[in-house]
Amino acid sequence: MKPIGKVSSLELDFDKGNGLIPVIVQEYKTRKILMLAYMNKEALNKTLETGFAHYYSRSRKKLWKKGETSGHVQKVKHIFVDCDNDTLLLQVEQVGNACHKGEHSCFHMLLSEAEQIHKNFNEEILAKIKRDMENVKVIKKELVKDSLEKYCYYTLSSLTEHYNSPDPEVYEWIAEKIDEITSDNIDKIVALEYFGIPIAQLLASRKGKPLAIIRKRPLAPEDKGVACSSSCEKGYYYIYGIKEGDSVILIDSAISTEETLIPIIRELELMNVNISDIVCIAEESYEDFKPIFRGSKLRVKSIIKAYLDGEKPRVEVSYDRGVSFLPIL
Repeated sequence: MKPIGKVSSLELDFDKGNGLIPVIVQEYKTRKILMLAYMNKEALNKTLETGFAHYYSRSRKKLWKKGETSGHVQKVKHIFVDCDNDTLLLQVEQVGNACHKGEHSCFHMLLSEAEQIHKNFNEEILAKIKRDMENVKVIKKELVKDSLEKYCYYTLSSLTEHYNSPDPEVYEWIAEKIDEITSDNIDKIVALEYFGIPIAQLLASRKGKPLAIIRKRPLAPEDKGVACSSSCEKGYYYIYGIKEGDSVILIDSAISTEETLIPIIRELELMNVNISDIVCIAEESYEDFKPIFRGSKLRVKSIIKAYLDGEKPRVEVSYDRGVSFLPIL
């Protein structure tokens, strides 16, 4: 939110609402809309005096402090005024849940009559993703592992390599969908340093959780890495920002083979880290794809299946909110 000026509380139009003014409440760290409430002048003054949100209950006809019985208080960070001086926006630190039904936000239901609008929007974004992935640059590179083949192919897209400037709406949509089908009961979002960071940071912001990065180089000379390889490169990954007992969501940009994720997952398991979900933007099946994690309960989720017919990309995109992302396994 970028303010361009200031408005005094004396200029607020309480008369329009018969002494009340509507208040939209937004969580500062996640930017999620939490609830709608009302204030009278007394509630506003009490909020300004204490720094905690106070409202006026229209049903009980009395002043109340948010969380006064549940402990789910709202510590106010910013108060914005709309252009007509008759609505407030509070940005808050929410302790616990805002909704009296136990949900974090009061706005947790979709309007059933708007189903076609939601479907149209999903299809619009999926079409953008498909166009992007089918018009990528294909790179031919010499293999670094023993194989009958001498070369491997990979693509450079805005979504998985950030090769061109990506459409912010598409990135937000991907983060939104990952948020929908992954647990909120986690400690951290974890991303491989390669290309998963932009989506992982958006997801971390939506979850209100810290982002830990598994890096491709040591930050200190004595740090020990995990040996990883793919068709086109070999090296080490260094795990930072994760401690024993953490529950995490692991985000990567793309998956085509098991040589990178498997060693990292094994190392995290040795650290007694619980991997709640593994999500990749794209499953890139350039060769005969072999399912990873055979015999394991872990599964990778993805919205894009990309293939190479010769050197031409062929893409499948799918999203079903009731099922989750297209499963690799």
